[in-house]
Amino acid sequence: MKVYAQFRAPVDWHADLDPADVEALRSSLLALFDGWAAPVLELLHHGTAFVHRPLYVLPAHHTWGHVPGVTLLGDAAHLMPPLGVGANLAMLEGAELAEAVATCPGDLDEAVRAFEERMWARAGRWATMTMAGLERLVSPDPAEAIALFDEVQPS
Repeated sequence: MKVYAQFRAPVDWHADLDPADVEALRSSLLALFDGWAAPVLELLHHGTAFVHRPLYVLPAHHTWGHVPGVTLLGDAAHLMPPLGVGANLAMLEGAELAEAVATCPGDLDEAVRAFEERMWARAGRWATMTMAGLERLVSPDPAEAIALFDEVQPS
């Protein structure tokens, strides 16, 4: 079984710890989750390896100047929090770009540029939503985060 713990910390929070020293890493993680329910903490007590995987994102409305003959899709174009959107966008973008290229009646670069504009608008909206979701999921105040989720639930 693998367990993932997500928390806000400086990217080098573990710099003074030896990655091979499982007990030191466990103690550090247990301190971060001090006060959490015993069943959750028990998961950390049984860990035999800990891997640091920082989360990187691009700004929500990231764009670039068009380069003839080149474009980006998926995470390369709009890296966002992993909340179930990025891979779906990448597949949709691949299909849309293929259609734009296949049905291009004239200037291929103009078709790609138009595709990029549509992609940026949609990805920007989704990136904004996933950033808000990440803020809720990794909140310094879990009770406040739950309240925010309650606000957005359909009635």
